[in-house]
Amino acid sequence: MQPITLVKQTINQAFPDFKVYVDSIDAEDIDDVQSTQVLLTESNMDNTHHGDGTFNSLSVSVDIQIFYGEDFDKDITVSEIQLMKELESEGWTIVDSQPHYLDISQTDVQQTIKNLTINKIMTLEEIGYTG
Repeated sequence: MQPITLVKQTINQAFPDFKVYVDSIDAEDIDDVQSTQVLLTESNMDNTHHGDGTFNSLSVSVDIQIFYGEDFDKDITVSEIQLMKELESEGWTIVDSQPHYLDISQTDVQQTIKNLTINKIMTLEEIGYTG
């Protein structure tokens, strides 16, 4: 299974109210500042762990960008800790966590944004390669 799909499933299970997108936010939702949106993008995929003259696993990184909606009424820090713990329980390592910032491109409502990068080493079989 595609690694980014595994991350999407984890976030959907932990935060069913979040709208989670892969690669881009849908055009009809791009200006939605009420809902919390999460954008996932693949940031790195390198082969690693070599044996028998070939590589046996991949180091996969995913960037997570959270756009908190106006209706988000929970503690942001506690929610992010919950998210990171959920990802860790699935074998992901948090390799970068940027400070929050405001989306200044919005004039009426400025959304709080959080950026995380996670990494996981996956065997080729875990990814679905059977060759």
